Formats: sequence, structure tokens, C-alpha cells
Amino acid sequence: MSRVQLHQKAARWRIEGAPCLSQKPDEYIDSGSLFDIPEGAKFGIRFYWGGKSVEERRHGDGVLISVMAWCLEYDGRFNLCKQLMWRPQLVLINQVNEDKSYERCSFDEEHGQEAQKRNLVGKWDFYERSKLAKDGFMVDGVLVLELRVKAWVPKAQSHRLSIGTELSADTATAFIADWAALMKNPHGSDISLKAGIPNCDGTVAQPLRAHRLVLAARSPVFQQMFFGAADMAEAAPCAEVCLSDMEPPVAKLFLEFLYTGKVESETWADEDAVCHLLSAGHKYEVKSLVEACVARLVPGLCEENVAERLMMADLLGIQQIRDAALEFMCAFPVRLASVQSTEGFNRLSEQRPKLALQIMAKMVPPAPKRSAETHSLPADLSSKTVVQLKQLCSDRGLSTSGSKQALISRLQESS
Repeated sequence: MSRVQLHQKAARWRIEGAPCLSQKPDEYIDSGSLFDIPEGAKFGIRFYWGGKSVEERRHGDGVLISVMAWCLEYDGRFNLCKQLMWRPQLVLINQVNEDKSYERCSFDEEHGQEAQKRNLVGKWDFYERSKLAKDGFMVDGVLVLELRVKAWVPKAQSHRLSIGTELSADTATAFIADWAALMKNPHGSDISLKAGIPNCDGTVAQPLRAHRLVLAARSPVFQQMFFGAADMAEAAPCAEVCLSDMEPPVAKLFLEFLYTGKVESETWADEDAVCHLLSAGHKYEVKSLVEACVARLVPGLCEENVAERLMMADLLGIQQIRDAALEFMCAFPVRLASVQSTEGFNRLSEQRPKLALQIMAKMVPPAPKRSAETHSLPADLSSKTVVQLKQLCSDRGLSTSGSKQALISRLQESS
């Protein structure tokens, strides 16, 4: 007896400060992975506040937001999605009356089979942006989207997963376990990783043994270090690599990811550990680790940590976290006021004052520079009314008090 296993999952995504998102068509934000299934696929939402750059996507004078569901394999490859069948539904939650939530199925029933095989499906013309607040879908700048997914692997293809080039869930688990065992076995290792700095007595943490081929395959930095130049110390047999800026527990987590592509759930729950892993992934150019850490940190932004996250993202050049932190911080004046009372913001003001100026500019955009034409005075000032003269003075930062002749004199002296 055989049967197809059907997975049904749902999750909600809360978007704060939606009106502050980019209004440019085709620019979007991702939810990160909202949930996954044993076959390895993960699912999330992609949201376009400015909709699509197609004229037909406009509805009267209003811009239609776009909402898409995405499906990706856990390791970032697209092979599984060619076989996996999935039916997403996207729901815009009504925060005034949830019974009036707006639900749209995100694939065409008539062409459902083909639509389900794509990794990005949804509605480019999901809802009119100008009506969101009025209809109860946006309250205080907050939107709540729900993704519901039914997913399965057809029976005939499920057999090919286990015997062909693709890996079944059981095979993938065994594969990861084998690589984890390789990492723990010192036999055959040819490199030592010394994490942290020496203790007061000169002792250091126990070195981590590793295989340079594995490290080089996962990191371009290690690739260059081991095989880029023969005169590099790390290229010598039985060499040591000093990870002085990485504490031993973080180094162990980093090494485990290089071997298995996994991070344990308890580590994901520790945001400090995730930040350290992000720094390690950035330094050694492990793109998949950086992406995984970013996907965990962005949804966890809050008033207490957003200033610290902004400084970290600016230091490492992680644009996605940097943009998300600025959007979160500047969404509402009351939120920015709360952020300013945190220790993190005090450190930001002292250590990176340029960021504080950028926050101010985002919250209160500077006035555009006046052109030379704006500065030039009309030819006949005496023909202007007192109100017009006062406006000319105000535009130039001059006093608006006094008689008409006093205003004219003041304007002429300033020109």
C-alpha cells in the first residue's frame, strides 16, 4: 500500500510601518521562511508595497499592492520545486473584523499544475493600497498577511526522489549525519582552527580539527587561504588557522554549518549567537549562512535591539538588515522616541553619529535646495501685495514684520 503525504501549514506575517516601505514598483520585502516541510522545501511571502511596474496594474487612481508566495528548497537550490506540488492561499487579515479578511487563491485553477511548479506565485493586483486603512486591513501602519499551503510530492515522482539524482528526506538526513560524523572524527583532518584569544595564563581553547577541502568548498576565503598561494602559512601541511575574533562556541557552530548546512533550533533562538554567526559568515563569505541569519534577525527587530542591529548591519555592509532597521525605527514618531531611550541608541549616537543623521533625514526629509530662479527677485517689487512680499521674505529666511516699503528694502538688501 502506498499513499501521498499531504502537508497543510499556515503562518502569519506582521508588517509594521507599511506606509514607509518603498513605493517604487518591483521593490519588495521578504518574510523569510515562515515554515517548511520534511521534504526540505520552505515557504514565505514576498510583498510589494509599490506593486508592479505595469500600467495595467493600476486601478483608477490607486496603486494595487502585490503579494506573492514563494517556495524554495532549504539549501537554496531549486531542484525540489520542480517536483513538489503546492497550493498556496494568501490572506489579508482584517484587523477590525477578522471575519472580513480578504482571501485570494494565488494560482489559476485552470493552469494549476503548471502554476504550482513555479517557485513564486501570487497576485500582482492583490488589493488597492489606498483602501487598506479605510477597509480595516491596515491599523497604525500595520498589515498582517497569512500564508496557507498544501504541499505534496506526487507518488510517481516520490520514487524517483529516492533513487535518482534528488535526495529524499530520509536520504538527506542520513547525508547530513554522515558529514556531521566526518567533522567529529579527527582521522583524515589536515587543518586546525584555533578560536578565541589566549587566556591570562597563556592557555587557549582546544583546537577544532577540520578538512581543508571541505572548508575551501564552502568558503571562498578559505579557498584562497589554502590553495591561492603556496607561500601562505595556512597552505602548509598540518597548518593552523587562527580565528581570534571568534569565540570557541561560535567557531564550533560555524564549523558545523560548513559541514552540514544546519544550525540547531536552540541557536536560532539566541539572537546574540545569530549575530556572531552572521559576522563569521560575512567574514568568510559563506553566503548561505549570511542569508539564513538575515532571515532570522529581520523579523526579530524590536525597540530594544534595532539600534544595535543597525550599527552591526552598517559595519558589515548587510543592506537588508540596514534598510529594515531604518524602516522599523522611523515608522512612527512614538516608536523612534522609545528607541532613543535605549542604551543601544546612546552607543549609536556616540560611536556612529552619521547613522543618527541618516535616521533624522529619513524621519524628516530635508527640504529640496532652492534653484537660482527661486532666489531671484521679481523685477517690480512695488507691484506685489504685502502678503506676497512677506512670502518672499519668508522663503529667504528674512523677517516678515514691518511696512510694505520696509519689506521691499529688506528684500533688495538681501539680493
